[in-house]
Amino acid sequence: MTADPAKKSRLQADQRHRAILDLVEARGSVTGQELAEALGVAAVTVRGDVRELARRGLLNRVHGGVTRVGDLRTTPDRTRTAPTATRTIGMVVPHASYYYPAVVSGARDAAEPLGARLVLGVSQNDVAEERAQVARLLDSGVDGLVIASRLDPQSSPETESWLRSIPVPVVLAERRAGRQSGTVEHVATDHEQGAYDAVQHLARLGHRQIGLLLFTTITAPRLRTGYDAALAALGLPAPSSEVPRDLRDESPQELEEKAAAIISAVRAGLLDALIVHHDVAALPLVSRLRQAGIDVPGELAVVAYDDELAALSDPPLTAVAPPRSAVGATAVKLLMERLAEPARPLHQVLLRPELRVRGSCGAADPEG
Repeated sequence: MTADPAKKSRLQADQRHRAILDLVEARGSVTGQELAEALGVAAVTVRGDVRELARRGLLNRVHGGVTRVGDLRTTPDRTRTAPTATRTIGMVVPHASYYYPAVVSGARDAAEPLGARLVLGVSQNDVAEERAQVARLLDSGVDGLVIASRLDPQSSPETESWLRSIPVPVVLAERRAGRQSGTVEHVATDHEQGAYDAVQHLARLGHRQIGLLLFTTITAPRLRTGYDAALAALGLPAPSSEVPRDLRDESPQELEEKAAAIISAVRAGLLDALIVHHDVAALPLVSRLRQAGIDVPGELAVVAYDDELAALSDPPLTAVAPPRSAVGATAVKLLMERLAEPARPLHQVLLRPELRVRGSCGAADPEG
């Protein structure tokens, strides 16, 4: 009679699990490499076994290996007990100097109470480095990944295919999964709504000639969509072709060129309000406009997008503030829930940004 392959596989897994637990009990702590050598199996097999045993609370996962349950406890006098880390979450973001520190902070703050350990990688906005960071995190045995990919999965089939190939659960942060992304989940800011809210606020203040100036980023098309929808819904005219729409970079020359065009448009009566993405451009741009004699907000109301630096401007800039910390925290919570309940419905979440009203738009209080 032929043996059932599935039954044989289960028996082999049970035997490996028993051997792993015996080694951990005997030594107290064991590295992943030691387990692979002792069992005579591949490292990827050991990582799967360890994840399962940790999920069942039979051992503790630590960086590079495992320990006995209870070995992560603290002082012998039992006056303080640290939560047992049962999951390791890898996180990869494009950069660590603008926007993403708050996302990472939110993820870290959410992970700790859930008994998870967060390991961070920074891709420096490079696709090859992003893939290398993810590979390293997978090799270290992470249970799941939170990723802010360099390319938009909704417009990059190659990125979407790569995300599907990752062998652990993935939650995108400030990115949205494509229609073919399988079980990839996401948490992102509703940037379309943020742009819509900014236009609506300016229109309620009486502005009719509202422009939008954008860096070319993953966020830009979503802002443009929300902006166009607001103009249409509110019956506002599209800005003149003389009003600049795009920023190539943050160089002084580029900002001078765009400032000159904006000044001309204001003086010609073609522009009375401007939304600028993002703060790094909005602050020096407003400074140049004021040096040229443009009254902000008297002649031109300004709304920045991101609110990293907007409050430090003169005058302080009204800004749309994405919920960066909440994006990171929600991504971690979704991932932990997915790990605990693999068959649960797919979650893809959009969080609404906040309009923070300051002096640059001429209103003392936000509109309702």
